[in-house]
Amino acid sequence: MKKRKMGVLQVVILVILVIVFIFSSSLVIKHFIDIKNNRDYYEQIQNLVPDETEKVEQKPDYSSVVKVNTDTVGWVKVPNTNIDYPVVQFSNNDYYLNHDFDKKYNYRGAIFMDYRNNPTEFDANTIIYGHNCYDKTMFSELDQYEKIDFYKKTPVFEYNSLEQNYKWKIYAVFITNADASEDNGYVFNYIYPYMDGENFDGFIDEVNKRRLYVTGVDINDDDKMLVLSTCVRTLDTVNKYGKTTYRADARLVVLARAVRPGESEEVDVSKAYINKNPKYPQLWYDNKNIENPFKNDKKWYPQEVVTNE
Repeated sequence: MKKRKMGVLQVVILVILVIVFIFSSSLVIKHFIDIKNNRDYYEQIQNLVPDETEKVEQKPDYSSVVKVNTDTVGWVKVPNTNIDYPVVQFSNNDYYLNHDFDKKYNYRGAIFMDYRNNPTEFDANTIIYGHNCYDKTMFSELDQYEKIDFYKKTPVFEYNSLEQNYKWKIYAVFITNADASEDNGYVFNYIYPYMDGENFDGFIDEVNKRRLYVTGVDINDDDKMLVLSTCVRTLDTVNKYGKTTYRADARLVVLARAVRPGESEEVDVSKAYINKNPKYPQLWYDNKNIENPFKNDKKWYPQEVVTNE
């Protein structure tokens, strides 16, 4: 009788394990199908763009793409990655966080420009957002720029408006936070559009402290700047068993400036070198149990600019 009870228990456990296995396997299969569908869909969108559009001297032709989504304002392409996407813009920064290019609900969202930016003329600082899905879709591969070796292979990327083609030289890459509690009540406002005039020097000084490496690319207040922004897990708190105990609201920021008229697109990457002491949010130092040398830094905020919007 006792042996029979044990046999029944073993069968129940086996059935539960099989169910869990089937459920887990279906989630994995669904995930990979979702990745493939995402890539296939954007490949169809990419095929709508004539080959000549990539030529700098050629006016872009995204007319077929705009017909699919009239919110289209441009196209971003980063060499040595799968980042090759149309960029959209809405009246707020929330909609395309969870709606795809087809305007259907999708946790991957879309690649989108900050609603405050001028998509044609550009502001002093133009911001483009995309999710890091950790599967080589959307902005997932942007975090490769945490390593100087990847920068040296890819110091220039493309972002084209609907009116003109542009190349952008990367000036700096840094890690920051979007939750004030992770940096002594402070959030570095790198997404403010009006980083010219009085704002430029303070902004660049702050960026220079934070950059993971010096690229050797120069920048001045006449340049148009472009930011690519995505989430990263760099600030997560992980215990000794490798389990994440706190998921931080961290950002990887790639800051570039437009190639100037008459300037070569080439970058001498031999001038790049690692910043031995970049400024991180307080959480980074807490996780490593080391003193934050920047803890008493003056908190920089951009000067508000009154617009007619």
